[in-house]
Amino acid sequence: MTFSKSFTLLAAMAGSICALNASATGHSRLSSEPYSLSDSLSITTDSLALTVSTTAVTDTSVMVMSPEELALLVEVIPNEPDDVIADRLSCMEADIPLVYNDFVRNFIDYFTIRNRKYTRTMLSRENVYFPVFEKYLKKYGMPDELKYLAIVESGLNPKAQSHVGAAGLWQFMRPTGREYGLEQTSYIDERLDPEKSTEAAMKFLRRLYNYYDDWELALAAYNCGQGNVNKAIRRAGGKRSFWDIFPYLPRETRGYVPSMTAVCYAMNYAGEHNIFSDSILYQPDVAYLEITQELDLDRLAGELHLAPEELAYLNPELRKNKVGKNYKLRIPASRTTLIATAQDKNCILLAAAPALLQPREPEQTPVLLASAKTEQAPAKPAEPKAVTYKVRPGDNLISIAKRHDVTVDQLKEWNKLSNSYIRANQNLTILQPGQAMAGTALASSKGMKDSKASARNEELIYHVQPGDTLWQISRKYEGITVEQIKKLNKLKSNNLKPGQKLILS
Repeated sequence: MTFSKSFTLLAAMAGSICALNASATGHSRLSSEPYSLSDSLSITTDSLALTVSTTAVTDTSVMVMSPEELALLVEVIPNEPDDVIADRLSCMEADIPLVYNDFVRNFIDYFTIRNRKYTRTMLSRENVYFPVFEKYLKKYGMPDELKYLAIVESGLNPKAQSHVGAAGLWQFMRPTGREYGLEQTSYIDERLDPEKSTEAAMKFLRRLYNYYDDWELALAAYNCGQGNVNKAIRRAGGKRSFWDIFPYLPRETRGYVPSMTAVCYAMNYAGEHNIFSDSILYQPDVAYLEITQELDLDRLAGELHLAPEELAYLNPELRKNKVGKNYKLRIPASRTTLIATAQDKNCILLAAAPALLQPREPEQTPVLLASAKTEQAPAKPAEPKAVTYKVRPGDNLISIAKRHDVTVDQLKEWNKLSNSYIRANQNLTILQPGQAMAGTALASSKGMKDSKASARNEELIYHVQPGDTLWQISRKYEGITVEQIKKLNKLKSNNLKPGQKLILS
């Protein structure tokens, strides 16, 4: 950017400050001192050309800017008079009193002038969480404006943590969370669950309102506890309104209800203060996956073709990278096609099990139902054969693994894949068992005849272990192929069940 253009931008910003100060003159909250600028700034409305001439720059530079560029460059911050704001508050339909005074005005100025960025952020997040809040407010018959309380509590951040240990959208302390059924274990903290914590907050607020019969006192008690509110009532001579007991409340609580009123105003009249969000977020469509065993979330994300951060975003209550059994996990609704059948779901859950829980290969030898001895030397170990598979559209590692009777982890290991993402036309290496070489006979012809005779009376039985596949079993016993196992046991598919008995010879 040239020096003259840089100076033009700075001069335009300075001009906006002049305009703001001129319009705000007479208001006690903004400076009324005149602002002087030695440089001359003129805006030609016909061509929207900004001409800047200074003593430091000898030439005159002209830059043409569009209306959109001007709007981005100069932000007009309205400074509304008290009677306008009071009138707007009175026009809002609310069951909770929206009292206007200088204390409330100070908070309104904070959200509409001093920290406009915060209000923009709340506008971008409201469509994510407000539908959840409105659902439970309607369920319990409570005022709709209570949804703005979560902005005061957490800034619509489900993982917000306070310095005193409160957590979640509604900032529950640990004991209060347990009292209202929010589970807190080494795996999860349901104070961070948007749905469950919202319902708990509605129950808590309804109980406080039933006790005080006053929403402002109920809000104050939500913030500082019933004990502090009751003590303030006693010190105020038994008066039971927020503004009567205001001087006797803790300092933080004195700003709690006014800030709630200010947030209600700012969210409803943001447009009148030229506050607009440049990005609007929406509540994602989710489905629930029933977890029946401990899972590793990174592995599960890979199997569902998701980034781990996506699962963490949908399930903020999870404290670890693992989830325990008997839990409903939120996943994108678009991924339900991957778990459409019970077999698909079980396959994904098995592949997502933590590494320490992956089934080990059995160390015991297969059961022999006959004790006849053979003198035939063992066959030489079979060398696995590498084949190349080209990924087709719609393929995933689970379907490819099932088709070739291998595991997802084996595919990842053979192809050095760090996750489960694959693309069409990608080449994958798959190892398949080869045929065993016949061993050298060490016995006489008579011994060979005896060996063949005894082999006919011998039956080799294998008990299927969790995680076994036909390919793995064929690798353990030389000279046996997958097709032979299927033929001996009359198997129509490669599916196995733990505990199943297989005839290997």
